[in-house]
Amino acid sequence: MTDYAYALGLDQYRTYLDKDFGRMLELTRSAQNDGALSSRVPSCPGWDIEELVRHTALLYLQKAEVVRTGVKPTGRWIPEDVLALDPAAQLELGYSRLTGEFDSHQPSDPAESWMPDDQTVSFWIRRLTHETAIHRYDLETAVDDVHPIDRELAIDGIDEVLTVMFQRGRSARGSEPNPEGITGSVVLESGGQRWFVGLLPHDIEVATEAGDEPDAVVSGDPSEVLLWLWGRGALPADMVQQPAAAELRRRVAATT
Repeated sequence: MTDYAYALGLDQYRTYLDKDFGRMLELTRSAQNDGALSSRVPSCPGWDIEELVRHTALLYLQKAEVVRTGVKPTGRWIPEDVLALDPAAQLELGYSRLTGEFDSHQPSDPAESWMPDDQTVSFWIRRLTHETAIHRYDLETAVDDVHPIDRELAIDGIDEVLTVMFQRGRSARGSEPNPEGITGSVVLESGGQRWFVGLLPHDIEVATEAGDEPDAVVSGDPSEVLLWLWGRGALPADMVQQPAAAELRRRVAATT
């Protein structure tokens, strides 16, 4: 596995993944039983519960295929009977297939990803743990019963947004740069960790040491900072939305 700065052990990721999936499945079944699948998801404007759950289920199915074959599936690869399942059944099937593939492969086995130096199964264990945590939170916003992202997972999640999700943006756009925005620097402080983010004209640069005085500082509880980065919440309490911080958030949104 690539040596991520704040990576947890693979067993820890799997524990968090199981926990957050279980919560999603519980809430999905409840919404189906109550006829509430059309309830809106405040943290995902334009989506209802059913759309959020089916998105997550299909993501699980797709990444199960990536782990099984080593490459991203193409064409009409999902059987019609799977698409016809109700949301809870589709979510449960997708998760079963995903974790079945995780269990039958070594973490170092090849699996296509957008990170040039990490084309492994372990990449997807980490990535889908974070994806599930965020979508668990999304689903909870729809039923007005939200819980924070677990502290150690949120710390790792902040690092993943800055070092993995921005790489996804670079891979997706190829040689075309992002539109130029505000430049400067932002320091993120959370959970005893610090990230120094340079806003370059068409990219970002994450460093382990500060350069000049930053143009903005964002600090707070790890869950609050992570949810802010993902556009799921406001800045942590007492934080003023400085232009450089707003620009970082804009670039995260454009990348993810």
